[in-house]
Amino acid sequence: MNRNSLKYRWLRLSTLIITITYLIFSSLLIYFTSVYLKDQEDRSLKRSLEELESLYESQPINTIGQNEIYSSLYDRQKMILYTQGGDVVYSATTGVPMDLESEFEPVYEQEISQMETGDSSYLIGRVNIDSQYWNGYLSVIHPLDSYNSVIRMMMFIAIIVGFLSILFTSIISYFFSTQMVKPIRSIANQLKRIESEGFSERLKLKTNTEETDYMVDSFNHMMDTLEESYNQQKQFVEDASHELRTPLQIIQGHLKLISRWGKHKPEVLDESLDISIDELKRINKLVEELLLLTKNDGKMNENREEIDINQEVRSRVNSMQKVHPDYTFSLDLDPSPIKFMINSYHVEQMLIIFLDNAIKYDTQNKHIIVTTEKKEDYFDISIMDHGIGIPDGEIEAIFNRFYRVDKSRSRQQGGNGLGLSIAKKLIENYKGNVWLESAEGKFTKVTIRFPI
Repeated sequence: MNRNSLKYRWLRLSTLIITITYLIFSSLLIYFTSVYLKDQEDRSLKRSLEELESLYESQPINTIGQNEIYSSLYDRQKMILYTQGGDVVYSATTGVPMDLESEFEPVYEQEISQMETGDSSYLIGRVNIDSQYWNGYLSVIHPLDSYNSVIRMMMFIAIIVGFLSILFTSIISYFFSTQMVKPIRSIANQLKRIESEGFSERLKLKTNTEETDYMVDSFNHMMDTLEESYNQQKQFVEDASHELRTPLQIIQGHLKLISRWGKHKPEVLDESLDISIDELKRINKLVEELLLLTKNDGKMNENREEIDINQEVRSRVNSMQKVHPDYTFSLDLDPSPIKFMINSYHVEQMLIIFLDNAIKYDTQNKHIIVTTEKKEDYFDISIMDHGIGIPDGEIEAIFNRFYRVDKSRSRQQGGNGLGLSIAKKLIENYKGNVWLESAEGKFTKVTIRFPI
């Protein structure tokens, strides 16, 4: 088993937890049991000592019978009666005779101590007797063999039960961890297959476990996002390459034309230079737009300021009117001032993109309608042309990079297919939304909505 595997770690952790828990539990059990049993042994010794003390204080020594002494002693207890000088006057043992002799120690009040001899241990109780019938000392020796036997038996049982419990727990943990890790191993094996086969594969596994099923769903969702991003990036690179290749080929062709005979033909030279300069401008514009889209994924963080949307729309439309005097621009602005925190350059850029698009695709009617409308929580800016329109199946794709409805016509008009993508990114950066309505051959209306 791999020591770094989840199965091994779970087995090691569960075994360690069970072992520590059992050690703490058994230690506490043995400790409190020993305290309780030791207290019982102390009580037995004190009871024997007090009964014998009362016996020798209440009657003469020569009248005390052996049966009275034995009735005051527990099994295997030994009593010793001393004089004031420490001489043994009498001793008696119940049960098995005891060879142990305690050393004489004068005391002034009841005293209990413990003594160890070899493998045995004893409690020794001593008391001073000072009465009219006897003046001396009394000792009672209480063996702790039963107490020690119980404690040793408990420790032995604890070791055996502990070993069996840990062994049983380890076996259960091993099989449990095997079942627990099984879906994860299946996921890992499928991940290896996906790694070799690419984005198209997905995890196909149901574990009936909330966590792993959530992990599978999250991974599949992540793979969908990655595949979509990869395809978009691939398409973006292909489109960008195509857009750059065409003007470069045109420039290369005209440079070859100049190199062959254009040096001596001013009309060929001028024409080729003009075309090459136009294509270089197209490339420069394309690169600038690509950089704008890729910089922070189109998210801008320039300083914002409060501007009047109606005033900005009116200013942009007036500028367009001067550049395109043959077009009619109709303004229908909301009577209420529309204040919004935004970078003024971004407003100008968005309006120019949509107005420029409307002009490009409305070459017949040449009528552009611009409206603003303020609501309680949002405001709209609408730009409507009466041009060629957009087919229903292409409206959703109109904001994709490099997408153009009429590609040949767009190229003739100098478009790169990036303007709408740039505008959408700018709008989304301010929590806005944009959508199109169109009828082919009749009109196209773009609506921009910003929250207030």
